[in-house]
Amino acid sequence: MSFLRFGKKIKNRTFDYIPKYYDQDKEELEKRLKRYKPQPGDTELTKQRIRGGFRRKYNTKDEYVSRSQKRSNLILVATLIILIILTYVFLSEYLPRIVATFE
Repeated sequence: MSFLRFGKKIKNRTFDYIPKYYDQDKEELEKRLKRYKPQPGDTELTKQRIRGGFRRKYNTKDEYVSRSQKRSNLILVATLIILIILTYVFLSEYLPRIVATFE
């Protein structure tokens, strides 16, 4: 049946996409340099500068994690100290009575 076809033979679809090298550090540097060379009346650049300021201020995950870990460790140590003190008070108060009942 293939001999009855007229025209060109169907070819597979090919993609001509050539991946581009992406350098994140270079793009961030270009954005920072562009930020300090503002053109008059460029509101989009102003919006990006404000948005970037908010990201830098609130994107401090490492500080948040370390602060949370310190707080968690402090609560753990305080709880242990309180339990040790309560155990000491309990033993000093009630241990003589417990020993007296078994004698």
